[in-house]
Amino acid sequence: MIDESEVAAIAALHGQPLRRQIECEIGEELFVNRFMRASDRRGEVVLVIERPSGGLLLHRKAHYAAEHFRLPTGGVNLGEPVLAAALRETAEETGLQVAVQRFMAVIDYTLRFDAIRLPFVSYLFHLRETGGRLSLDGGEVAAFRECTPADLPAIAAALRSILGQRGYWGRWRALAHDVAAEAWAADGDR
Repeated sequence: MIDESEVAAIAALHGQPLRRQIECEIGEELFVNRFMRASDRRGEVVLVIERPSGGLLLHRKAHYAAEHFRLPTGGVNLGEPVLAAALRETAEETGLQVAVQRFMAVIDYTLRFDAIRLPFVSYLFHLRETGGRLSLDGGEVAAFRECTPADLPAIAAALRSILGQRGYWGRWRALAHDVAAEAWAADGDR
């Protein structure tokens, strides 16, 4: 699932990423609605977008509870370069133009549902806003807000606190926030 030559090429341009291998349990709803329908993707990008204010952009989709904001993400299509996916997804989800500041992390997941084990990968990028106009995508994104890098652990904790079947999604989404906070701290708030 991870193309190591592609990771090395991105790292040569934008810095060595943290590498994390994480096992995570997912429930039936997440398995069916997210991963069984994602056969056209080879992973996702996590967009750590730094605004001119220094804040990091969070979003909430229309079907989330009002308090559940998170870092934007988007799929990496089959045959699509990871870096191209990060720039495409940023434009699609936010309307912003960005410059890549650094390649923060690669999270190599093993997602568990009953006896099934699914590989999945998230590529995290620190992006700095350079232009465009922040706008809702006309579809799933309902709202934006900003947080500081120091707020990322609290965002992760809020996602982990989601109850019921949606809690599997929250615990899975929290992991990228944990790794983003770790990568941000390790790089000294570049």
